[in-house]
Amino acid sequence: MKAVRRPGSPGGEAHFAAVHKTGGDAIPTAIVVRKDGREIGRERVTDLRGALHHYGPAAVGWLMTTGQILSGAREESAAPGAPPVALYDGIALCKLLEDIEVAVVRTRFNISIPDLELLETLRG
Repeated sequence: MKAVRRPGSPGGEAHFAAVHKTGGDAIPTAIVVRKDGREIGRERVTDLRGALHHYGPAAVGWLMTTGQILSGAREESAAPGAPPVALYDGIALCKLLEDIEVAVVRTRFNISIPDLELLETLRG
């Protein structure tokens, strides 16, 4: 993964070129992270698709924000015949981090509750 400088891009974004390795495949990927927590709309998806060449030979894109993904962006990301763009909002990002166990601490809580069956038996 390496940082990419994108002249004219919004200041609240970080841009990266990466290679997503899955099994035996290596997929060149453009990653844009909205650092300001703003929403991602349809236009941002089309902008990323049009700029994939700025991220090396990227074939797919990822858009990430702690804000919301608008419905237009979800529709556009699923457009047939276009390069795929994965969308991650705050909740999806947390689930992803939890799944890969990055930036999370696992803990257990022991909770005591009355054994109602036993108490009912003792009552009788």
